[in-house]
Amino acid sequence: MRVSRRSVLVAIPLMGCAGEADARVNVIHVTPTGEGDGSSWENAAAFDAITNLIEHLQPGGEVLIAADRGEYAIADVIEIARGGRASQEVHIRGVNAATGAPMLALVRGDQAGDEGPEVFKLVRGASHVKFSHFDFRDIGNGAFRVAGAVSNVTIEDCAFENIYRFFENTAGDGEGHASIDGFVLRRCRGSRVERGFLRIRYNSRNGLIEDCAAQGTTNDGGRIPVGCALDDRASNITYRRVVMGGFQQLNGCEYWNGDGFSDEPDNANIRYEACEARGSTDGGFDCKSRDLVLTDCIAEDNKRNFRIWGDHATLTNCTSRDPNFRGRDANENASPCHVWIGGEENIDIDIANLTIADHDATPIIEFNHDVGVVKIRGVTINSPRLNWGNDEGRIRASMLVGEPQFHAVIANN
Repeated sequence: MRVSRRSVLVAIPLMGCAGEADARVNVIHVTPTGEGDGSSWENAAAFDAITNLIEHLQPGGEVLIAADRGEYAIADVIEIARGGRASQEVHIRGVNAATGAPMLALVRGDQAGDEGPEVFKLVRGASHVKFSHFDFRDIGNGAFRVAGAVSNVTIEDCAFENIYRFFENTAGDGEGHASIDGFVLRRCRGSRVERGFLRIRYNSRNGLIEDCAAQGTTNDGGRIPVGCALDDRASNITYRRVVMGGFQQLNGCEYWNGDGFSDEPDNANIRYEACEARGSTDGGFDCKSRDLVLTDCIAEDNKRNFRIWGDHATLTNCTSRDPNFRGRDANENASPCHVWIGGEENIDIDIANLTIADHDATPIIEFNHDVGVVKIRGVTINSPRLNWGNDEGRIRASMLVGEPQFHAVIANN
């Protein structure tokens, strides 16, 4: 990255003289007009000085960003190469400088899209760090980007608008991977998201995404948007009360993609708890991982509300409402359904207490193959008529345990 002369000069007072022990501080103060060394609000540092100053912050220390002094224009990425230690994380957060209370610090880039700026880039060494109380506007591929192997990263209480992606996980130059061991994203919400809320990959593991929400923007063809995307060998990740909406790829050739949530075949132990996916041009939940669990989830207004591909999955107390086939009039090569099962011969899928609701009798379950074990019990259906799809005979003969509760509703015109 480009480091300004001012950023280097302001760091000198905190570094100590040659031959002295490394000088460490507990608090660094930052304002939009800061030109000092960060030792106080009166001597506050500039936003782009954080890269250098954090090298001299003690474990357990804080970087306080004055949110009441104006917005922060991001010119260069803020690279974080040092953190704290276990139980003594470094905390970078927005505050009201007058009162010390938490307050969202507004950080603005010059454009969204994949050419827009990143903000915080975590490289190897940036473990045991916490960020909170930021509001990101007009940002590119990562308000936060993990670019090296790190552990114990927490991001809380952030807002965003007009961004390409909120959280990105892509290795930097010279890094073989950028795996994250232990991470939390909590209470981060925003809108006008072009590509996705997050992407997590490599061997990242032991993560929690909780009480987050993102609203996508419509993508006419082009790249595939996904609200929350897992890839590579990411594992042991829980989504809790996460809501993704409007991730759409219109006019996507023969098949229109765009998912609320997705995971891939080499992902494992992925849990979705009380999550919601709405308004996607493909799957609400598009899940290919092993040992998948969905509980108390809602999928609505997606082409295929639940898409289950993996060998072993359980869906408990989930609700599917009103699948929406947006590509119908464009002759897209697809069809809508509430639950789509695409696994092969070794699948073992358990569906319990599923609620179906629609006004056009969309097929309840469609299969990509005719093998495997699927058990369906405790189904409640609110629809103009029962429509099990093309495999009703097989469903009734070997999958359905007990008769569903059926409630007829008035069909759409």
